[in-house]
This record gives sequence, structure tokens and C-alpha cells, in this order.
Amino acid sequence: MLDGHGVGTLSSLLNWEEGILVERANGSEVWRVSITDSAGVERVLYLKKYFVHNFKRLRSEFLKGAFFGRSKAKREFDNLERLRGFEIDVTVPVAFGEERSLGKLKRCFLMTEEVPESRNLDEVLMKDLPAMPAGLAKSTRQSLIFRLAEATRKMHRNGFVHRGFFFRNILISGNKFNRIFVFDAPRGRKWPGWLLGRKPEKDLATIDAAATVFFRRTERLRFYLKYHEIERLTRDHKLTIARILKRAEPLRARQLRRLGI
Repeated sequence: MLDGHGVGTLSSLLNWEEGILVERANGSEVWRVSITDSAGVERVLYLKKYFVHNFKRLRSEFLKGAFFGRSKAKREFDNLERLRGFEIDVTVPVAFGEERSLGKLKRCFLMTEEVPESRNLDEVLMKDLPAMPAGLAKSTRQSLIFRLAEATRKMHRNGFVHRGFFFRNILISGNKFNRIFVFDAPRGRKWPGWLLGRKPEKDLATIDAAATVFFRRTERLRFYLKYHEIERLTRDHKLTIARILKRAEPLRARQLRRLGI
């Protein structure tokens, strides 16, 4: 599929700079590229490249693929495949690759398929919902709450913790915003049941970090009830919510600042 575009090798993919540069930050680049496959169908892909180009980056990634373990691209590829196995919608991984020298990781990439007509959840909440009539905005917000709760519950019941489950890492698709896609999960990990413990609270805290601006307190509670498939809170649930709010608080200012709020 890529050979016809002159990017059939690892080096050519890592050096590929055609298309639209979506983001460049912290030793990484994201490109949106269009290619035509062997059937003559145009496909839109996202090419994410990671660079280990200085000592600070090498030190931070030392046990995370720079020398030992899987690279960031490999981890995300595996995690997206794992989430697909749980029947959770994700950005479909297409390929990954690593460039090493004497065992040291220099560069790596991950390529995923675009989710058609999709937007980040934070964009939907900031731009689309305010433009809707009040009644439609309310029903759309409720639908988002339920679908997000379902996806989060399915992920956690399979023992997977995303560890970066912010609004920006959740895509919304469909003309009624009725499909949720998860992506950007290189830090995620699947835990055996006996080790899972309170680890899912990390994801619930990151979701709640910016939720105070967009959702009423009763709506955030509705998310929690739907997530646990319960109708009323027990004492243990109230203690869990208190812990989640405590973990979300130090994240909140940074997330709202990122959104320009």
C-alpha cells in the first residue's frame, strides 16, 4: 500500500514529511497523510513519529523502550490491538517500526487509520454543544455520558487502565456524536484482576479533570452510576468518589489551561 508512494521502508517512513503536520511537541510529530491503496481507494492515515534525540529523553525512556522493553510506538500499537479485542472502538493501528543503533532506540513510528468525521471530545464540548439548541445539547450531553461510561467500564472490566484518559484522547464520531473511539494509549497496561485494585481510579480522575466545566454535578454522578451499573451510591462508592476527586484536583488547572479556560 505504501510502496507506491516511495515510503516502503522504515527509513523512508521516518523521514516522510508529506501531508499536513498536525502537531510537533516533546520529541514527537503527528502527520495526517492521504494515500491511494492498491484498489484505487484514497485512505487517510495518521503517522506519529517519536524521537530519542537527547540525553534527557534517553534517560526518561531508558526502561521504556530506549534500551529495554517496548518502544512507545510498539506499546501503543499493542494496546490499541488489545482494546479492539475488548470490542472497544479505537483508531485502527496499521503499522509500527523502530530504528535502533547498537540496541539504542533512535526513532520509532506508529501509523493509524483516520476515524472519518471525528473530533476530539473536548472540541465537541467546547464548540459543537454550545451551538446546539438547548434541548438537543442536553440530549447529546446525556448520550455522551452514557457511551463514555460504557466504554470506560468495558475497558476496566477487562483489566486495562489507559493512564492518559483525558478528553483530548477520546474521539467522537457519527452525525449524532454516537460513537466513541479511544486512542493515544502508550502508557496503558492490562492488569490481572488481583493486581487491578484502585488503578482504574486514575482514569476516572483524568476524565473528571476538565468535566467540571462542561457537565453539571448531577451529570458527573450519572456517569459514575452508569459506569458501575448501579442506581444508588453505597458508602464504599462515596469513598471512591472522594478519592477520585482528590486525584483529579491537581490535574484540573493544567487541563483547563490547555483548553484556554
